[in-house]
Amino acid sequence: MKIKHLSLLMLSAFILFASCGKEDDPAPVIDITQPEPEEPVFIEVDPNINDGLITFEESGPSFAAENKQDETRGPGNWSNFGEVGDLAITVAYSANPSVDDVNDSANVIKVTEPVGVQSWAGFYFMLEENITFPAGKEAISFHFHSPAPGHNVLLKLEDGLANGTDGKKSTGDLFAVTTGTGWETVVFNIPELAGERSGIYNTVTMILGYGVTNEAEAIYYVDNFTFATPVEVVIPSAPTTAPLEPTYTQAEVISIFSDVYTAIDGINFNPDWGQSTVVSTETIAGNDVLKYDNLNYQGTTFATAINASQKTKLHLDFFSGNATTLDFFLISPDANGDDNPEEVAYSLDVTASPGEWNSVDIDLTHFSGVVDTGEIIQFKVAGNGTVYFDNIFFYGGGSGSGTDSAAAYTGTFGGATVSADGVYNFPTGSETWAGFANENASIFPLAFPFGGKITFTGSAATTDVLVNFRFERLPHPDTEPSFSTNNVTISGSDATEYTVNIPPQSAENTFSSALLYLVTQDADVTLSDFVIREYDALPTGTNYSAAYTGTFGGATVSADGVYNFPTGTEAWAGFANENAGMYPLSFENGGRITLNAATEGTDVVIKFKFERLPHPDVDPSFFTAETTISGTDSTAYTIEIPAQDAANTFSSALLYLVTQDANVTITDVVITSLD
Repeated sequence: MKIKHLSLLMLSAFILFASCGKEDDPAPVIDITQPEPEEPVFIEVDPNINDGLITFEESGPSFAAENKQDETRGPGNWSNFGEVGDLAITVAYSANPSVDDVNDSANVIKVTEPVGVQSWAGFYFMLEENITFPAGKEAISFHFHSPAPGHNVLLKLEDGLANGTDGKKSTGDLFAVTTGTGWETVVFNIPELAGERSGIYNTVTMILGYGVTNEAEAIYYVDNFTFATPVEVVIPSAPTTAPLEPTYTQAEVISIFSDVYTAIDGINFNPDWGQSTVVSTETIAGNDVLKYDNLNYQGTTFATAINASQKTKLHLDFFSGNATTLDFFLISPDANGDDNPEEVAYSLDVTASPGEWNSVDIDLTHFSGVVDTGEIIQFKVAGNGTVYFDNIFFYGGGSGSGTDSAAAYTGTFGGATVSADGVYNFPTGSETWAGFANENASIFPLAFPFGGKITFTGSAATTDVLVNFRFERLPHPDTEPSFSTNNVTISGSDATEYTVNIPPQSAENTFSSALLYLVTQDADVTLSDFVIREYDALPTGTNYSAAYTGTFGGATVSADGVYNFPTGTEAWAGFANENAGMYPLSFENGGRITLNAATEGTDVVIKFKFERLPHPDVDPSFFTAETTISGTDSTAYTIEIPAQDAANTFSSALLYLVTQDANVTITDVVITSLD
């Protein structure tokens, strides 16, 4: 007990001592401060989809200007395209604009498209290594923040080679259409091309507003790229629309089947060759088409052999949702004594666009080594499934013949405007390079080794409007080689057909950008029915040297060919050809006028007129389209003469200046009547 008592006494003394010590000398306070959390570091690196989902949360490609590649695909890892001047899309990382159950990521890619960029503006980024698709995952998906249902998104996978490089490989353009607004998953089936799919592509190319001409700044978001199970593609089994209507004249074709043309007589579309094919004619969208159901093979015979030896091509449109093979044959009589007709097949590609109308132009040289194209007695089709045909005809050959392509100048840039009904305008305040781009990409590439022409319909309600066309190798910036046509003046409120000459270009050059420009500002002009023709041979005809030295109504011309239409002269003042040896002229197949001209600094508008006889017995008569002479250097101009009735001849050829009080030097005028 004493020990316990002593212990308690000592403990009490210690507590007392400790208490007194606290009052005299406070113990130190330990301050434990929590460190600020470190910001996550975003690592700029080429992603690798083979390693799994690409989220852009902690890493992703650099979209910095210094890492942007040029058109050669040199140093860098990304680029954009479809810019116009200084206007270009921008790509950056951004916070998720609307976190939801589809995409709860914090960080996404933001793409900003200003007004004025091309409707095909987009961007690409590179991957660390070529894509290897897992079995059953032969598709790419990503999250897209959709602005509205029915929005078109384009994806294309490419290798690392520059466009135009031999051996360049890509998937081609792949499309997905959105179903709603906000985040949704879009899936793109990756095709196997030439037996290849994996180990090829290291570049992801996207157009997030495909075919959209921005009327206001557009912002798109994408995220979470990964492999996906291919989506089931429902291919239509039958067409619901008619194919594009051909634009050749009846005189230019030998028609077999088409609503547009009168067919030759004596065609049997269903001879009994023991086939299983069921042949019928169906009307679809108001247009008759030829239907081959349960196809194995099918013949077409002609009571009189077709002489297509002066034609250069065979055109046809076909549609199939289930054919896996399809061959089209031309057949002529036995030529080698074996009692068998001569035949050659052309394989139609049923894999490129199944469930759509496909337009094919076949060069007759494909057949002519064996088949006598001057004595075609039969067609044959071999294949399977159900196939629809339309617009089967021969064309080409002869002066001015060629292949027609329908252009759609609906893409605006630089502030130019076009309405849904084809009213074009070049407003004050827009860029000097404002204009319109063809958006029918199927017509490319174009080539003009023999020249060509553009025909269209135009009207200008309030004032004359000057227009011209430009062709470029590729869209900006890789435009060269390029060329522009002469200006043509659209006059009058009545819809009138105009023709613009395309001069021959180097045979190596192709053009995949077709632009339209208005020269006149702030004036509405209605334009439609654009057709670009690539001539298949140099046009031939009879040339006549004109001498527009006869003046009337007060117009003046000097001995060295300086023309003027002075103020104060008659409204009908002009110049008459005085080379009577070239009359009478006829233009059953059209014609052209070529000349050299230069101004003294002021543009001068001219036009030509042809009359049956000099005044007063002038009719029938016609004017050419107006042409603008620009620049002080002598330049070659070509003015198209539209085809005239074969019965009409012309023994009066006149030249008019529309612009008054401006000198223009015109020499070497040649009138060609095309064969």
